[in-house]
Amino acid sequence: MTQTNLEVVFDHLHARRMRDLSLLESQLHPDVVHQGVLPELICRNRDEVLINVQRGFARDDFGVDRLELIDAGERVVVGLAGPRFSEVPWAPLNGQIYVVYTLHGGRIVRMEDYLSRSQALAVAGTAVKDWV
Repeated sequence: MTQTNLEVVFDHLHARRMRDLSLLESQLHPDVVHQGVLPELICRNRDEVLINVQRGFARDDFGVDRLELIDAGERVVVGLAGPRFSEVPWAPLNGQIYVVYTLHGGRIVRMEDYLSRSQALAVAGTAVKDWV
């Protein structure tokens, strides 16, 4: 059974929540890039991404109280909001962030952070109505 990209990203978020580095490593392409909201916030390979993820493990909780996943083919848009996104002095997150995941062959090859949902959806090449 093959997983959809949405399932891969959902499992990736769960692995972060469970602090499972070996599962995270298996989900990331060795040349994965994670571009933050500022140009200088960039991880250029899997090792750098994993180091950055480990820094987030310093929190006692997951720090997320709202989550949205949107399937956009080879991309998945993830909206995250909660206290962990209010306590970031080096980036203007305002309590939320949107991440566009790009996948190939069931592995994450790129993650790009955005401050707005509309910008993330445009980059992913999709449009979704707000929930009612």
